Amino acid sequence: MTTLLPLRFGASRAPVWLHAAWLLTLLLALPFAFAQSDAPSLADAQAAVDAAPSNPNAWVALGDGELAMGTAEGAKSAYLEAIALDYRLCDAHYGLGLAEFALADLEAARFAFEEVARLCPTRFDGHYNRAVTLARLQQPEEAATAFERALEEAEPEADTDDRVAALTGLAGQRARVQAFDAAADAYERARALRPADADLVYLHGEALWRAGRGLEALPDLTMLERQVADARVSILIAEIYLAAEQTDYALRTLERAIARAREAGEAAREADVQLRLGALLRGLGRNAEAADALRAASKLDPDSYETMYTLGMSLLDAGDLVAAKDALTDAQALAGDDDAVATLALAEAYDLLEQPIDALREAQRVLAGTTGGAEGDVAALRADALLLAGRSAYRIGTYDEASTYLEQAQQERPDDASVHVWAGLAAYQRASYDAAARAFEQALTLDPDDRAARRNLGAAYLASDRFEDAAEVYLLLVEQEPADTQSAYNLGWAYVGLEDRVSARDVWASACELGYRAACDALAEMF
Repeated sequence: MTTLLPLRFGASRAPVWLHAAWLLTLLLALPFAFAQSDAPSLADAQAAVDAAPSNPNAWVALGDGELAMGTAEGAKSAYLEAIALDYRLCDAHYGLGLAEFALADLEAARFAFEEVARLCPTRFDGHYNRAVTLARLQQPEEAATAFERALEEAEPEADTDDRVAALTGLAGQRARVQAFDAAADAYERARALRPADADLVYLHGEALWRAGRGLEALPDLTMLERQVADARVSILIAEIYLAAEQTDYALRTLERAIARAREAGEAAREADVQLRLGALLRGLGRNAEAADALRAASKLDPDSYETMYTLGMSLLDAGDLVAAKDALTDAQALAGDDDAVATLALAEAYDLLEQPIDALREAQRVLAGTTGGAEGDVAALRADALLLAGRSAYRIGTYDEASTYLEQAQQERPDDASVHVWAGLAAYQRASYDAAARAFEQALTLDPDDRAARRNLGAAYLASDRFEDAAEVYLLLVEQEPADTQSAYNLGWAYVGLEDRVSARDVWASACELGYRAACDALAEMF
């Protein structure tokens, strides 16, 4: 079977954003594409099979013809016939792997390419496509090993482009497991084969940066920046300066890139750099300047979700809540179905604007798109949305609904004291005083210095007639802060519940002297 050319790797021109961090591009190889000119005509191949049905090579040729025509099922059948006639025929296993890959049966494709590698261990294409399939199966360590084996068997089958493809695939898999030094080494080997490839210069520099060796990449990247009009390069240079704690250099790099893009009339390129500049300024706490950069980016590229979201968050930081709400509304609309992050941020904006009905609606939208037991970012989003929904429902006055959300939030975020405080407040409003007390107790276990939680715990004890516990809580508060007249007032009622009227009179008298009117009224009423 004729050696097939690999589809080439191409680095995406679209920047990838994770707040202020630039993500390393993870490139996945594709299997060798079938070169139609090498395949026999389907009619001729079928005629050869009809003439010699026991000839396995005729069946391979028929499979090649079917694959060239895009009929993967027909190709699979033909290759299986060839394998049944001669199991050691590597071309049949190789073609079968391509057909299975085209049919999206990756496990079957992996098996077929493994048989090529086992039966014909010196074939570059067998090892290469096995590596590609393993990469698609999310097995990066095994895929990297297979790419390395393909490179060992590169002679004489693989040309320069084939080797670059294998090295790029190897680098991508090393990066997947955060072995960035190994990824950088693979890109360096690829650059030795194709030294003028701008994408390889960039990817090598990116891997070096992620490996903590970004300064090594600066000479090549600064030269590349002068040669190509690509925002990624300037942004990567800025990231390297940031990693070296050279903030001024990073800012100047981005500002120069903006000026060059503006002079060239390249709006998309300028928008990318303005976005990164805004994110950098936001990270430095320079929120007003960040908002200016992000507004500029949004005007240049109004359809960018990243820009609108980052602008909204920057405006939230700056306290411009109405403008933040508007930007996050635009981000939510741009995100489409994948809008949980923007929707939660919008809910937070409504919360800060003291619009709990709107905040609750947006939090419920987040919850409708997430499920319990989720992992990673989805779980964090869900927990945040539950707390926000519960808090909003509490402020609206729907305490049963608030408790439902907050009890779930307690389960998903048991180590967050604020969740337990809000759950306790909702339980208290529902007259579930014992549940309220348990929630406040848990909050204080996590944050013993939270005086508000301690006051609320005392109130829950009082409401459930646990006067001795209430007295202990309020006495501690008063001892810590004698001017806390509200706690002194409540301590008096705890003493009344304990039938210690003398102590009640004394603490009320002290609070009354400090100007707490309710304590004066209690003295007049009770004594």
